[in-house]
Amino acid sequence: MAQVEWSYASRELRREWESTSLNYSRPWEEVEGDVRFGWEQGMSPEFDGADWPDVESELQRRWEETYPHSDHEDWRAVSEAIRLGFLRAKEMVS
Repeated sequence: MAQVEWSYASRELRREWESTSLNYSRPWEEVEGDVRFGWEQGMSPEFDGADWPDVESELQRRWEETYPHSDHEDWRAVSEAIRLGFLRAKEMVS
């Protein structure tokens, strides 16, 4: 599996986020950490061959454990950003 550095991936992901309608709901500066969380999970060998529907509930559980005091956000607010990071990581390593 090829490793892709976050510094490279973040530029590509930011460009994609900002070119979609997702940017209108939340700017990149607010979602970068969530996208990175999804990207890091997608880069993990644990999820080799996994599709988003198969891992979403597990990633939700992990996100909620990692950010338990995230009063201003819930899964619905961050799931699109995490999904983007996860899916693009899978593409980058395939």
